[in-house]
Amino acid sequence: MPEPDTLSRPIQVFLDTGQFITLPEPRQRGGNRDFFDGDNPGFSRHKSAMRQRIQDASTTMRRERQAAGFIIVQMREEALAKSYRPLNALFSRATSFRLVGGGGIGESFFQCTPEALDHLDRRIEAGAEPEPRFAENERTGELEPRPSAYRSELGGIEDIRLPAPADRISFSAREATEWLRRPDTLGAYIVELFRPDTTVDPVAVNAIVESFRQRLVRFGGIVALPLFPSGSRRSSRGHLAMSIQLTPDLERSSISLPIGDPPPAHEAPRPTTLRSTAQDIPVERHQHFLEQMAAEPLVRRISLPPSLEIAPLDRSQAAMTAELPAPPEHGAPVVGIIDGGVADIPELSPWCTGGTDPVDPPDRDLTHGTFIAGLIAGARALNPHIEERLEATGCRYFDIPLIPRQGLVPRYYVVPSDFFDQLEEEVARAKSDAGVRIFNLSLGAPGMRRGLGYSVFAQALDDIAAEHDILFVVSAGNLRGTEARAPWPSDGDDAVRLLAGGTAADEHITAPAEHLLGLSVGALNPPGIAGHRADLPTTYTRRGPGVGGARKPDLSHYGGVSPRGGNRTGLYSFASDSTVVDNNGTSFAAPLVAATVATIDHRLDGAVPRETLIALLVHRAQRCEAMQHAALRHVAREFVGFGMAPPADACISDRPHSITLVFSESLAFRRELEFVFSWPRSLVTAAGKCRGQVDVTLAFTPPIDAQFDAECLRVQFEAYLHQIETDPDTGEDDPKSRLHHHDSALPAGLDYTETYLLKTGLKWTPVKRYSLTMPRGRGTSSNWRLALRSFTRAGEVFPVAGVPFTIVMTISDLEETAPVYDEVRNEISRRGLTLADITVAHRVRPRG
Repeated sequence: MPEPDTLSRPIQVFLDTGQFITLPEPRQRGGNRDFFDGDNPGFSRHKSAMRQRIQDASTTMRRERQAAGFIIVQMREEALAKSYRPLNALFSRATSFRLVGGGGIGESFFQCTPEALDHLDRRIEAGAEPEPRFAENERTGELEPRPSAYRSELGGIEDIRLPAPADRISFSAREATEWLRRPDTLGAYIVELFRPDTTVDPVAVNAIVESFRQRLVRFGGIVALPLFPSGSRRSSRGHLAMSIQLTPDLERSSISLPIGDPPPAHEAPRPTTLRSTAQDIPVERHQHFLEQMAAEPLVRRISLPPSLEIAPLDRSQAAMTAELPAPPEHGAPVVGIIDGGVADIPELSPWCTGGTDPVDPPDRDLTHGTFIAGLIAGARALNPHIEERLEATGCRYFDIPLIPRQGLVPRYYVVPSDFFDQLEEEVARAKSDAGVRIFNLSLGAPGMRRGLGYSVFAQALDDIAAEHDILFVVSAGNLRGTEARAPWPSDGDDAVRLLAGGTAADEHITAPAEHLLGLSVGALNPPGIAGHRADLPTTYTRRGPGVGGARKPDLSHYGGVSPRGGNRTGLYSFASDSTVVDNNGTSFAAPLVAATVATIDHRLDGAVPRETLIALLVHRAQRCEAMQHAALRHVAREFVGFGMAPPADACISDRPHSITLVFSESLAFRRELEFVFSWPRSLVTAAGKCRGQVDVTLAFTPPIDAQFDAECLRVQFEAYLHQIETDPDTGEDDPKSRLHHHDSALPAGLDYTETYLLKTGLKWTPVKRYSLTMPRGRGTSSNWRLALRSFTRAGEVFPVAGVPFTIVMTISDLEETAPVYDEVRNEISRRGLTLADITVAHRVRPRG
C-alpha cells in the first residue's frame, strides 16, 4: 500500500479577487419599529420626559448665553443598531442639527442651538403620535400598526441631555496634581474639543469658540496650544485637542486654539515653556481649572497626559549560557524594536541590521530592549523547551531607542506630539533604510484609556500604520503586585469563579494596545513551571476588550510566569551584560509574535497587504483545550484573543487533506463579494450531505474617526457562507447560512441583538473568525457560496477609495485522509479561474 502523502502545499491566492465583486440587488428597508408596541401610555410618558429634557437643555443654553452647544443622545439598548439612530426625522441636517461625534456605545453628540431645540420640541409634539396609525397589509389584507418616523426614532432614545461635568472629567484635582508630578509624564492636561460644523450657523460657532478663548484668558496663568501643532505630522489628521498647562504667573497666558483664527504672532505659545513649573501649582488652582473646563460647552473631555512606561524587569540570572547561530547570509526577516535601546553585545550584534539615535546613549536603559532583541534573534536557541512554538530561524532587528531612561522623558518630549512625531520619523526611516515593516512596541501608557474608548496613543499608531503601510505588534500590558490574579485553574468552572472575584475594568489592556490596525498580544504560561499550567493566561496579563468591544488582544504567546516560591519564569533571553536571564511580561510575548509576522512578510517579499498578514496569523491561531471550556467561551477572548499562532511555515501551508484560499481586494460602496464553489467530491456522502470543516478569517482596514470614541470604527464587514439548497415548493435557490462565529455556537448571519454582538466581540471589530464543523454531513446540496458584505454607521459616508480586506478560507477533512487540496484546486482551474501559490502570487499580480 502506498505511503500517505504528507508533504505540505502552499496556500492558494486568487490573482483577481475583483472578478467576484458584484453590485447586488437593492434590499428593501423594513418599516419603522415601534419600541412601545402595545404600551401607548408608556410612550406618552416617554414623550413627555424627552420633551422636558429638550426644554431643559434649551433653557440652560439661553441662561448661560450659549449661542450654540452640544447635546448627548443615548439610545436604548434594544435600539443600538444603526437603522434606529434618530438621524432622519429628529436630528437631521435639515433641522439644524449635526452629528459631530460619539462617546460610549449608542451615545451620539449633536451640535445644536437653542432655536433648533425649540423647533425639535414642537416637531415631536406634533409628529410623534400617541397611538400608532394602522394601514392595510397589501399581501395579507390585515390591518397593521405603522408608527411614524417620529414615534419610532423618539421611542429608541433613552435620554437627551447636555454634557455634565462627569462626562468631561473622571479624576479629581488631587489625582491630577499627583499624576502631573510623575517624572515621565508627557505634557500637561489634554483637553479634547467638540468639532463644530461651521456650515450650520457660522456666527454661533464663532461665538462659542471666542467664548472658550475668553474663558481661558480670564482664568490666566496658562499655556494652551494644539495637542498637534501646525508643524506636527498629525496636525491635519483630524485631531481637535489641546495641551493646557497651568503656570504660576497669573498675569501672563499664551493661548493658541486648534480651531478658529490663529493668535497674533507675538502671542504664539512656545512649547518649551511647558513642564518647567508644573509642580509648583497648588491643588486648589487645579480644582478651579477643572471646574471651568467642566462647564465649558466646547470641551468634550479632559484627560491626564500619557506617562510612558516600560515594564520593570523581574530578572534573575539563569545557570546557562547560550550562543546564537550566525544570521543567514542571504537576507533575513527584520523587526523594528521601539524601546529603550539594545546593548551592543557579541551575541546580538551580528543580528543588528541598523538603528537610529533619537535618544543619546548615556540616557538609555538597555535592559528591556536587549531582552526583546534576544527573543527576536534567538528565542529558539535560548528556549529549547518551547522550540516547536518558535521560528526555526531568528530575525534581524533594527534598533530604535525611543524611550529614555526613567525621569528623562521631558528632556526629549515636552508634549505628546513631540513623541508621536519622533515615532513616525523613526518608523519611516527604518522602513526606508532597512525595509522594516513589522515593529515591536512593548510599552504602555497607563491611565490613557477611558472605558471602551480610543486613546490618543492608539489613534497615533493607527495613523502611522496606515500612512506608512507598516504593522505594530503591541503588548497588552501587565498587572502589578497585588493587582495580579491567582494562577489560572485548569478547570473551567474554577476559572469562572476566579474571574468573578476581580474587577474587569481595572484589568483592561493598557493604551495603545487597543489600536485597531495592528496586533496586540497577551501572555501565556510556558510549560514546565510548577503551579502554572502551560498555555493558560499568566497571572499578570491584562484583559480586553478593545475599542467599543472589539477583540483585544488579538493573539497570545509565552510571556513567562511570575516568579513565586523560587520558580523560574520559563522564558530566557539576554541581559545587557551578555548574561542569560529569565523574565516575564506581555512585553516578551509580543516579540515572539512579531518574529512570526516578520518571517511571513519576508517569505512573501514584503508585498502582501497588512490585512493578509494579520489574517494568516489569526487563521491558524489555536487555544489550549482548557480555554475552550463552554463557561469560558466569551471571556477567553479577553485574555488570549484567538490564541497562539504557529510558526510561519504552518501559517502559509496546507496538508493534502485541506486547502486554504486567500481573497484580497478593496470593496467599494454598495458592492459585495460572492464566490460560488462546489464542495470537494471526496467530502460529499452518498446521500448528498457535505461533511468536513470550514474555517474563515476576515481582516479589513476600516475608516476610523476618533471623534466617535467607542464607535470610532465607521465601516463594518461581515462574511457569510451559504449552502445553496433548493426550495422543494418553488424549485428556487434557498441559501442556508452555515458559518458560526468564533466563540459562539450560534450561526453567523442571523439577526442577533446589537448588544449581544458587541458584548461577544462579533461586530465592529476589524478581525473576525468563523467556523463550521460537519462530522456527519449537512444539507443535500454540494453548491456553496462565500460572501462578504459591508455596513456603515448611521450618518457615515463610505470611503470613495473602498475598504481593503482579506478573507482566508480553509476547507478540510476531519479524518485527514481525503485529497481536498487537489480536488478543489482542479475544480477551480476547470472553471478558468487563476490561483497561485502564496509565495509567488504577489510577483504575478500585486494588488492595485
